[in-house]
Amino acid sequence: MSDTPPPPPPPPPPGGLTPPPAYSGSTEVGHGVLRIASLSRVLWILMAVEAGLQLISTYLSWQLSGKAADFVAGTITEAQFKSASESPLTSMAGLLFLPIAALTVFWMFRMASNLRAINRVGLRWAPMWAILGWLLPPCVIFVLPWLILGELWRASDPAAAPYDESWKRGRITPLIHAWWVLYGLLPLVGIATSARLFQQFQQADLLEFARQQQQHAGLNIFLGLSTTAAAVVFGLLVRQLSDRHMRTTREI
Repeated sequence: MSDTPPPPPPPPPPGGLTPPPAYSGSTEVGHGVLRIASLSRVLWILMAVEAGLQLISTYLSWQLSGKAADFVAGTITEAQFKSASESPLTSMAGLLFLPIAALTVFWMFRMASNLRAINRVGLRWAPMWAILGWLLPPCVIFVLPWLILGELWRASDPAAAPYDESWKRGRITPLIHAWWVLYGLLPLVGIATSARLFQQFQQADLLEFARQQQQHAGLNIFLGLSTTAAAVVFGLLVRQLSDRHMRTTREI
C-alpha cells in the first residue's frame, strides 16, 4: 500500500467566480440557464414566413409599377390604379414585424443572460442591451444589435474554456455582417424615395405618385429582394447561433 500523499486540490477560479458543475452527460440545462430551443424554433419559422411574404410583396410592387405605367399612359382609370395601390396584400410582410421583434429581443436577452450564468468572463454587453440596443441611436442602421450579435456568437463558442477570455479572438460568422448590410444599410437607400411616394399618395396626387412609382420600379424591386434576403440570412443566423449557444450551455 503506497504512502504517497494525494495531490493537492486545484486552485480556486480567479475573482471568486464559482466554477460550473462538471458535465455528467446529462442534457439538463444548468442552474440559472434559460432555455432558448422553443423560442429560437418559433423565431426562425417566422423568419421563413417573413421571407416568403417579402417575396410576394416584391412581386406585387413589380405589378404596381406596371399599373403605374398604364395609368400614366391613360389605359386604366384613376379608380383602377388607386385600387391596385391600396391592396392589403402589399403590406402583408409588415404583419409579422411585432412578433419577430419581440421574439428577437427575448432570444438575445436569454443568450446574454446565459453567458453570465455559465461564468463567461470579459463580456462587454449586459443582457439589457438586447433591448436597448434596438432603440438607442443610431437605431436606424442597427449598429448596436450588430455588435451584440457578434459578441453572442464569439462568447457562445462551445470550445472556449471557463474563465478564459480567448473567446474574444474567435471569428464571427459572415451571416452577422451580411444581415447588417442587408437590413441595416441597404434600406437607407430607399428611405427618401419611400417618404416622397407616401407623401404624394396621401396628398391624392396619384398621377405624380404613378410617375414616381414607375421611375423607381427597379430600386423598389432591388430593395424588396434585399429585404427578402435579409429575412433568409437572419433565419439562418438564428438557427446557427442557437445551435452553437445550446451546445455551450448543454441544452442539447
